[in-house]
Amino acid sequence: MAKKIESLKDLLMILLYARGHTGEQCQPIQGRTRLMKMVFIFKEELLGKINKNHEITDDALPTFEPYDYGPFSAQVYSDLEFLIDMDFVEFRNIGEDPAYPEEFHEYKHWTDGSDSDDEMRIQEFFLSDLGRDFVTEELLESFSPDQLHLIDEFKSRCTGTPLRSLLRYVYTKYDNYTTKSTIRDEILNEYRY
Repeated sequence: MAKKIESLKDLLMILLYARGHTGEQCQPIQGRTRLMKMVFIFKEELLGKINKNHEITDDALPTFEPYDYGPFSAQVYSDLEFLIDMDFVEFRNIGEDPAYPEEFHEYKHWTDGSDSDDEMRIQEFFLSDLGRDFVTEELLESFSPDQLHLIDEFKSRCTGTPLRSLLRYVYTKYDNYTTKSTIRDEILNEYRY
């Protein structure tokens, strides 16, 4: 019997393992905010399509709440940090550009502002060799090839879309999670002509 996905940590590793828009297996995911919104959209839209045999338990799904930058779950950051600390996930800064303001402030909220006020850089997250081995040996058998294909397509759409467009999608479709957002009007009006 295949192992069930019982923790958000496992789900994060499956998302990091999936192919992105370049077609690369284990394509990195750029930014904490993108990862946060991916988990949110996964829960809201993809879960019902791939969870036919309850491969993913309710414990693997975080609770989201409206926050300054849309849907937020501290558990996503907490579990990501755990995976980094355990050497399953790695990250690197991308260039010299500072992180998007929404990403910087979301992360500061999660850390209760305890990090320094240094400008945070855009980071990308990817599986280490240890993480990749764990996914292939322990988690992949949980899903059929069709389910894995749907996860790949989902990740491809999310990684191939500019962050602001992804935010606009979430803000438009899930406006009940934007009631506390400090950038709601900016995001919704950004692409109007």
